[in-house]
Amino acid sequence: MNETSHKIRNMNHIARRMAATLVVALAGWLLTGCGGGESDEEAPVARPVKILEVSSQGTTRRLEYPGRVSATLQSELSFEVPGRISSFPVREGQWMQQGELIARLDDRNFQAQLTSSQARLDAAKADYDRYEALLSKGAVSQRDLESRKRNYEVARASLSITEKALEDTELRAPFTGRVARKLVDDFQNVLAKEPVVLLQDDTVLEIKADVPERALATDMLEVDLRSLTRRLEPSVSITSLPGLSFPAQLTEMATTANPTTRTFEVTFSFKPEKSVRILTGMTARITVDELVAEANSNQGFLIPSNATAVDDQGNTFVWRVNQSSMQVERVLVEPGTMNAAQITVFGGLSDGDLIAISGVHQLREGMQVQRMSEDG
Repeated sequence: MNETSHKIRNMNHIARRMAATLVVALAGWLLTGCGGGESDEEAPVARPVKILEVSSQGTTRRLEYPGRVSATLQSELSFEVPGRISSFPVREGQWMQQGELIARLDDRNFQAQLTSSQARLDAAKADYDRYEALLSKGAVSQRDLESRKRNYEVARASLSITEKALEDTELRAPFTGRVARKLVDDFQNVLAKEPVVLLQDDTVLEIKADVPERALATDMLEVDLRSLTRRLEPSVSITSLPGLSFPAQLTEMATTANPTTRTFEVTFSFKPEKSVRILTGMTARITVDELVAEANSNQGFLIPSNATAVDDQGNTFVWRVNQSSMQVERVLVEPGTMNAAQITVFGGLSDGDLIAISGVHQLREGMQVQRMSEDG
């Protein structure tokens, strides 16, 4: 009985060991299978992105620069002599013809000075004539006559000065234009050269834009402004008049950069339609169309603005896609001019390169990507 029980215990022990071995083997098989599944899940998955092939050939860029409208011809007018304004009949916004009276000073003192100067001249002339007659009789010397002659010439010059002063008591429009602003009040005492009115000819307006050096063609200084206008095709739009634009003419271009902003001041003039009232000081934009390939010998590429990113050091970069491996690499570029949708970049890229233009902030160096479908 005892021997039989001992055999039974041995058989149970052996069965338990076999069962344990089977459990361990099964667990190992399951773990191996699961591990293979995890390996498959950790395999890199290509991220779908939109991809653009960059090209500088025939790339048209539309560049916008802000500015303010000003008159091509304007002047702050002032009296040449001091005095009290006795007549100031003009109104702000009034259109003036060249030579038309704008303001007049009280001229009573100037009239009195003119009368006095005329009397002194008459006396000096009579004195000179008398001495000239006496000289012929030998009653006076030549020196005496020369002294009277100088007195006469001084009196004549003094009369000319007082005549000019009297004439200067009237302020007249030096050109045809509009009174933009009255700078002093009626009956106010004004100093000589103190601005009285601002007169503008607003039939032709202008806008000044600060253009970065990258946007200037290397041959601009060798081309006349009319040819540059045809090449740039500039147009002006007024912020408060949406939907309207006016063709413009390049009239001036600075050749010295602003030392702070490294930009050049470029002036465009335009003639608004008579039915449209555009006032000086209004905010405006100048839009320039230009071929990048013609604009700069250091070739730039026009790409979507959202294709660029900036690192912690402030460097601008794009993600270039390797055409064979479809992996991305970071390429530093130099940003140029931009608008809301596009930016011109320089350096780092070549014609035909592929770049990612979506999801750029989620990409990492060496990450594999795939081209996103057009409707994606």
